[in-house]
Amino acid sequence: MAGDHGLRSTALATVGHLHHHACNFANAKAQTSAHVVADFPLHDTLPGIRGSWTRAEVLRYGELAMAAYEEFDGDKWSPYYGSCRRGLRRMVPGHGYVATAFIYATVDVLPEWVEPIINAEKWDDSAHWIGYVAVAGDAEARRAGVRDVAVVWRGTSSRVEWAMDVMTSIVPFASGGDKKAKVAKGFHGLYTDNNEKKLDKDRPGSEFGRVSAQEQVAGELRRLLDYFRDERDEEVRVTFTGHSLGGALALLAARDAAAAYPGLQVRAVTFGGPRVGNRAFRDGLVDGDVAVLRVVVAGDPVPWLPCLPAANLVALPLTLLPLGKHVHWLARRWAPSWAYLHAAGDELVLHVAASEHLKQDYDLQGRHSLDVYLHLLDGGKRRDVALVNRSSSMLIEEVGIPARWQQAANKGLEMDAQGHWFMPKRDEDDEPKANDKLKLPEELLHRHRLGRDMPETACPHAG
Repeated sequence: MAGDHGLRSTALATVGHLHHHACNFANAKAQTSAHVVADFPLHDTLPGIRGSWTRAEVLRYGELAMAAYEEFDGDKWSPYYGSCRRGLRRMVPGHGYVATAFIYATVDVLPEWVEPIINAEKWDDSAHWIGYVAVAGDAEARRAGVRDVAVVWRGTSSRVEWAMDVMTSIVPFASGGDKKAKVAKGFHGLYTDNNEKKLDKDRPGSEFGRVSAQEQVAGELRRLLDYFRDERDEEVRVTFTGHSLGGALALLAARDAAAAYPGLQVRAVTFGGPRVGNRAFRDGLVDGDVAVLRVVVAGDPVPWLPCLPAANLVALPLTLLPLGKHVHWLARRWAPSWAYLHAAGDELVLHVAASEHLKQDYDLQGRHSLDVYLHLLDGGKRRDVALVNRSSSMLIEEVGIPARWQQAANKGLEMDAQGHWFMPKRDEDDEPKANDKLKLPEELLHRHRLGRDMPETACPHAG
């Protein structure tokens, strides 16, 4: 995945110490209000609390999330830094899905008075491409028996996003009129902030953040539901998915959708996602009948975060008592309003020991890699094993694949006929365009025809 590998390694190493000390007493199953649907090996069908999950669909949503990583331009030298590498109409998520709109999030890290002191006006309050909304094409909709709308969120891929991730003070999340629900400040900011007050036409990305990610998603869902559910009288399902930070944003958006559309089938599939909010936030997902599947690789430190404040810390002294084994249940049931809890739902635990290609040592960054998640979900059947090491070092040496092998050739520079190097401009169709949406129904029908020719297992981003 794109991102700052050195910074991420340092951050995850710190997380590892927290994981082994402050949070060690609550394991991956006990820390959640989850129904554990399976340890690896993953069976073809998993019976969940609100319906079943299949290996194919879980892997599909993971690969849709991977497409968001792959298409993000995180190259600091790029004049298009922070945008999607492809235009909306050239974005191919895979699996017969059609992208209908892009999502941008405002990265607001610093107080306004600090920006000029450290020359941060050009990057703080800028908008980053953080995901997309896609709809299943006709062939996929017929196969599934429902028109699935996927809202896909990218994980952390820049330093300023890391700065937002560590803002773990808990703030109100006013959705559906619930005044008790609270979530992490950084996740809330990425989801709800906009930069309309600082809009500057000469500032990269500023126009894209005029409306918050929350409002962008709400508007696109309303548009797609009006067309498919109301005009065409189709059964529609909305699935929110993402890895790491993307998993957190997926839960925020799923709770909003469930509150806005009672009776709508809403699901969330997260990969290596952190804790997001308090008990009231979690209960809002339950009350909204949101089907949640949390996919976790054993030993991945991110699902243990935010660790402070947390119900586990409250429970720690009580575990020394004779009834200590019951403390985790009590902590979840009576956790204070400022304590983080995982979303209630289904949990799928994957283990690196299930793959003969993976190292068994405790590699914090590697176990959080989405490529490792997809490798374990796939079982080595279809995805190229070399993909595991494109942003990690999880493959054993015998496989012969170098660690973190993915890099931009010549940092994007090209050579002209005279032998001079230059930074090429993007094709016009790939230039970032604010407020761009696929037109309904004319453009969508054309894209659906393309989707009919793509098999269910297709993944143009897998190699």
